[in-house]
Amino acid sequence: MTFTLRLSEVPLHLYPILAGFESLRRKGAIRLKIERLRPGAPDLLPYNMLEVVGEDGKRLIFDMNDGYENLLKDRAEMIPFYNGLLDRCDLLFKRSFDGVRNAQLQAPEKMRRTPPNFLVTLPHNPAHIPVPCDPNREKIKKLIRMLPGSQYYNGHILEKNIFDTPRLSEKPRILFLARLWDPDGEFPGQLTPAMQEERHAINESRAQCIRLLRDAFGERFCGGVAPSAFSQKEYADVVLENAGLSRKNAYLTFMKQFDIHIATMGLHGSTGWKFAEYLAASKAVVCEPLCYESAGGLADGTHYLSFTDGDACVRQVQTLMDDDRRLAMMQANHAYAEQYMRCEAFVRYALRECGYTL
Repeated sequence: MTFTLRLSEVPLHLYPILAGFESLRRKGAIRLKIERLRPGAPDLLPYNMLEVVGEDGKRLIFDMNDGYENLLKDRAEMIPFYNGLLDRCDLLFKRSFDGVRNAQLQAPEKMRRTPPNFLVTLPHNPAHIPVPCDPNREKIKKLIRMLPGSQYYNGHILEKNIFDTPRLSEKPRILFLARLWDPDGEFPGQLTPAMQEERHAINESRAQCIRLLRDAFGERFCGGVAPSAFSQKEYADVVLENAGLSRKNAYLTFMKQFDIHIATMGLHGSTGWKFAEYLAASKAVVCEPLCYESAGGLADGTHYLSFTDGDACVRQVQTLMDDDRRLAMMQANHAYAEQYMRCEAFVRYALRECGYTL
C-alpha cells in the first residue's frame, strides 16, 4: 500500500506521525510519497494538522491541536470548521478528543482518538526538514535542531532517549517541573478574557502544588517553574534555582531519576506533553483530571491518579509511596506506551482504525 503525506506547515506536534510513517517505509511495510504543499495552495490544512491519502483513495486527517477552538476567533465557528474537515476525509484523528463536542458535528462517527501527544522523533525523520509552508522563523529553528551542539538538537528527543522500563526505588522521589503563562499574553489583544482567566488558574494551581509538595515531602520532592520575567515577578518563591533543568535535553535525563511525576492541565484543557513523557518513561503519574479522551482507554486509577487541588495532589502522591501500587502503575504505563505511543505504534494503530492490515 502506498500512502501520500500531504504536508502544509509541519510543527513539532506532527513529528511523531511523520516518524511513524517513515519507520514503516524503511521496514518495507508501506510505500511512502511526500507532497510538500506551497503557501497559497487551495487545500492547505490548518496549523498542527496533517493529511494522509491511501492509494485506495481514503483520506485521513491528524489534528494534533490543543483543543477545538484554539485556532478560531469565535467559538461559534467550531462546528462549521470541523464539519469542513470531516467533509474532506474518511477519518479524523483528534488529539483533544471530546465526545460531547463531537456529537454536535455532522459525522461524529469519523472522529477517532489519538494517544497523548509529545515531542518524540526517530533519526532522519522527514519532519526535520523545512517545508515550503513553514514560517521562516520555524525553518531557522529546524536548521538549529539539526546541530548536535544545540540544546534543541533532534537527537535529544529520539525514542531511545525517552522511553524506559519500570524501576522500583526503595525511597521514591517526586518531580514537578512546569512553566507559567503570562495572562497578558505576548501582545495587547492576543488573549480573550476567558483565555486570560485560564492562564491565571493554571499558574495558581501549579504554584500551590509546588508549595504543598515541598512542605509535605521535603528533600524527596524536587520542583519549580521555569524562570521568566513573569514568573520571577509574580511567583518568585517557586522559580527553579537551576534554570538549566528547564532545557529539554537536561530535563529528559533528569526526570528519569524520579519515580512519581506530577502533571497539570495544559492550555485549552489539553493533555500536556509532560504527561505523555511520563507514560513513555514508565513512571507513576499524579495529574489533574484529563479533559479529553485518548486512544487505548487510559484510566484514572490504573495509568494515573487524579487530583483537583493541592491537598488532593499530596494525598495521591502519598498513595503511590506504596511499592505495589507504584509498580503496578509503572507496568501499566509501560505496556500502554509500547502499544500506542512509539512513533510506529501510533501510526499502526491509526491505520488499523482505517481498516488497513500491514
